[in-house]
Amino acid sequence: MIGTGTIVCLFIAAACCFALPIGAVIHWRRTRKARWLPFLVGALTFILFAMVLEPLLHRVCILGDNPVARAIGANPYLYMLYGGLAAGVFEETGRYVALRWVIGKRRCPERDTAVSYGIGHGGIEALLTVGSSLMLLAVLGLLYRSGGAEAALALTGGDRAALDTMLASLGQFTFGSCLLNVLERAAAMLLHIALSIFVFLAVRDRRQWSWFPFAIALHAIADMPAGLYQRGMLPLGVVELWIWVVALYALRSARKCYLELADP
Repeated sequence: MIGTGTIVCLFIAAACCFALPIGAVIHWRRTRKARWLPFLVGALTFILFAMVLEPLLHRVCILGDNPVARAIGANPYLYMLYGGLAAGVFEETGRYVALRWVIGKRRCPERDTAVSYGIGHGGIEALLTVGSSLMLLAVLGLLYRSGGAEAALALTGGDRAALDTMLASLGQFTFGSCLLNVLERAAAMLLHIALSIFVFLAVRDRRQWSWFPFAIALHAIADMPAGLYQRGMLPLGVVELWIWVVALYALRSARKCYLELADP
C-alpha cells in the first residue's frame, strides 16, 4: 500500500524542484535586471546537448553490443569514468558553444550573463530530470491509491511493466530521500552557475581558455560517484555529500572570478 506520507513528500519535493529555478530566475531578474536571452539559451542548450546528443553516445558505449560497451559494462570504475566524462564533455562543450556563438561576447558581454546562463542550464535540468519525475510518481501514486489503476496505467502509456517498476520505486521514497533529491538539485544548480562563470571566462579572454577544460574536469569529478551509486557501490548520501563538496569548492572559486570581472 502506498502511504499518504510518501505521496505528500513527493509532491513537496517536486514543488521545491520547480520553485528553485523559478525563484532563482525571478530573484536574479529583479536584482540584476538580467536579460532573458541567457536564461533561455542555457535551458535549450542543456536539452540539446545533455538530453539529445549525449544519449546518442550512450546508445553506442553503454547500450550497444560492441567491445567498448561490454568493457564499460563489466567494469564499474570504467563506467564511472565514462559517465562523468561524457556529462562533462557534452554539457561544457554546449556551454562554450552557447556562450561564444549563440549569445556572443557582443550581444551579452556583462558578467551577469554567466550567472543567468547557469540558472537556465541548471534550472531546466531540475525541472525536467527530477521535478517532473517526482511529480509523475506522486500523481501515479495518488491515482493508484484512490483506485484509479487504469488511469495510472494510462500515465505509463499502457506499459504494465513500467507501471509495476514505478509503483515499486514509490515504496522506496521517504522524507529523507525526497529531501536528498531537493538538496542535490540545489547543489547542481550552484555548480552549473559556477561552471558557467568558468566557461564565460574562457570565452571572453582567449588567454584564460584553460578555464574550459577545467570546467569539463570539475563537472566530470562531480558526476563520477553517481556511476558507482548506480552499480550499488556507494550509498546515495555519500554521492549527495560529494556533489555539495564539489559545488561549494566551485562556487567559492567562481565567486572570486566573478567579482574580479569588469563589465565592458
